[in-house]
Amino acid sequence: MERILKRVSVVLLNCLFFFMTVTFVLTAGAEKQVIKHYGIVDLTGPYGILVPDVWESMLDYYRLVNEEGGIEGYPVKLVWGETGNMMARTWSHYKRYKRANAQLLWLASSPDGEALKRRLAQDKMFCPLNYGQSDPQIYPPASTYIDGPSYGDAFGAFLIMAKAKWDEAGKKGTMKVGIIGPDTAYGRAALEPGQRFGKEIGVDVVGQEYTPVVPIDLTPQVLRLRDKGVDWIWIQGLSQIATVFMKNIQSLGLQGKIGIAGFWWVSGAEMLRRIGPELSEGYIFNSYNYLPQVEKDHPGIKRVIEMRQKYHGKDPDEYCVRGVRAAQFVIELTRRTLKRYGYDGLTALNYMSTMETFKGWKTPWDLGAPFDITPNDRRTAKKLLFYQVKGGKIVRYSDWIDVPHLYPEKMSDVFEK
Repeated sequence: MERILKRVSVVLLNCLFFFMTVTFVLTAGAEKQVIKHYGIVDLTGPYGILVPDVWESMLDYYRLVNEEGGIEGYPVKLVWGETGNMMARTWSHYKRYKRANAQLLWLASSPDGEALKRRLAQDKMFCPLNYGQSDPQIYPPASTYIDGPSYGDAFGAFLIMAKAKWDEAGKKGTMKVGIIGPDTAYGRAALEPGQRFGKEIGVDVVGQEYTPVVPIDLTPQVLRLRDKGVDWIWIQGLSQIATVFMKNIQSLGLQGKIGIAGFWWVSGAEMLRRIGPELSEGYIFNSYNYLPQVEKDHPGIKRVIEMRQKYHGKDPDEYCVRGVRAAQFVIELTRRTLKRYGYDGLTALNYMSTMETFKGWKTPWDLGAPFDITPNDRRTAKKLLFYQVKGGKIVRYSDWIDVPHLYPEKMSDVFEK
């Protein structure tokens, strides 16, 4: 009997050891089966005025996806590092991610995108979206995509819209447009393609006045543009530039006499928050996502509001919508790549090949321009809305406008006509 009990004990101990081993292996395996994305972002430097709400809403959506079961049952994690707009930190994060065998990398600035573009292609790492949308990142095409149209193309869309209104009003002569912005990757982005496209459609883009990234006074720049007889001034900068600029425009008695417009990082909502309705009156800006201040009854905007309230107890701004829209795309891209290639096939090359399966795709919450990917075209949206600050509120200024593709002339053979 004692011998039998000893044998039973040995069997039970062996079974227990076996199940513990299996449990350990399965648990370890489950821990490894996490989908990882990587990101580099400036939250404390010049972009810290605008990017934090975009990034936070991205993280919120990753959190929501995991709470709802992940991507096809796999939890997804965004590993990210902050730079303070210091390129040394950007490279430090990048090298660390490369050692970790990163395949998918979010970016959030044009300087980072331009600096990393060649290295990303060499290392076969994939950037599905950069919030910094300067043209050199996508010409010639490599492994970097941008969120929405490029800055140059967006300026081209503005020229189309403004020229149409000029013609409708029966104005004579050639419409003149000047640009103001910093001497940076994003600040320079509108000038060359804008001048080239302006000649095609009969608009004179007279040139650009450069500013510090954080200016104190822009009176000389405004006066030089005024003296060139501009009908419009396009702000190719961030809100800290636009707020000073608008104050100077008013103090010089030019408000309402020269049209003022800017791109999505200088939103009218941001202007209202910073300098109020009087100084912001008449300001025009574009966006490729809907604005919660305008489309507040849109079902998708309501979902963004619910998520923002759930995690932070406050309503979203326009940057939150941008972050959610982009995150929904990258999650769907990952889901499609996973289904096509399996977990071990979540590689940079497979992600890129899956990009071209998006044809007129709207996000699950339909938060703006559709994602429409065509061969060699690294822009993820090709439509824009224009809005205006009017009577202290933001109103629609245009319907959706098709964005021109202002690729360099020497690259005409790369793109489909």
